[in-house]
Amino acid sequence: MTRSIDLLASDSSHLPLLTVFKECGAAENNGLSIELHLVGGARAPKMADRTRLLLAGEIDFVSGVHHETYKMRAGGEKRLKYLAQTQNNWDDRLIVAPKIRALDDLRGKKIVCHAAAPCVLGNLAAVLAERGFKPDEIRIETLASKPGSHMEFIDRVAAGEFDAALVDMPFDLYGVNRGFRIMDLPDRPVIHNTTILVSNDYIRENRETVIAFLKALIETIHFFKKQPGETMRILKTNLARRYGLDGDEYYIHLQRGWAKLLLAKPYPSAAAVHNVFHLDAGKDPRTRDISPLEPWDLHYLREIDDSGFIDRLYADA
Repeated sequence: MTRSIDLLASDSSHLPLLTVFKECGAAENNGLSIELHLVGGARAPKMADRTRLLLAGEIDFVSGVHHETYKMRAGGEKRLKYLAQTQNNWDDRLIVAPKIRALDDLRGKKIVCHAAAPCVLGNLAAVLAERGFKPDEIRIETLASKPGSHMEFIDRVAAGEFDAALVDMPFDLYGVNRGFRIMDLPDRPVIHNTTILVSNDYIRENRETVIAFLKALIETIHFFKKQPGETMRILKTNLARRYGLDGDEYYIHLQRGWAKLLLAKPYPSAAAVHNVFHLDAGKDPRTRDISPLEPWDLHYLREIDDSGFIDRLYADA
């Protein structure tokens, strides 16, 4: 019997992996089917709905929620647990106008950014600060992100309103096709995009489903990496209308970029966990006694890993 799982994505930037998760057959291989929801839709109109729905048992798993758990733990709510992290490196791309030849040229220049979240705007501001930018030299304007808005951001760079735009893949390729460059940014470990969050109540009542979900996620990552053509087809079929990009090249680029980022064994790195805590929660005096590792429960992933499941998957490939 197939069990239907409600999975809520915090942002459309999570959709490349989660769309393939829904469509590639990995869930069905493990007795599940995925009902994919996105914040901003009918099920969860606001970001604040993510943890509310999870704790109420109205959503099974959430992808995202990178900072809120720490503040909730400081307030006594300890039921939320991260189970897996599918990437440990920042993937946002900085598209720059031709006059910007080096990162230092952005001092005092206007940058448009697609999200105010610490894992987006916060990481960009931190990169610039570490480069020696003074606070008044960091000028980042956040505009609401909606379907197609990343192209609009790049178009506004072309119009001279901004000097650079921080965008998700595959909109970086759109920028390149418009004659702009991708500015190389320092490698930055992050807890970002598809971080899997669940409640203790759900784990206690649905342990086998949790294991099946994680196995399906791991199989999806394997599919994404090892079946590029079929992955590209799924991405284009499901995302072209949302993105407003029709060419195959964009979805080949998206598959290749995400395939490099995705972890065969989706454990968070210590540096990434430290970074996500330091960016936001660690600055809140209420969290001074919270360890960055407290919300993480990796023993279900470890159980799967120790069984040889992941090693066999890649050995067969």
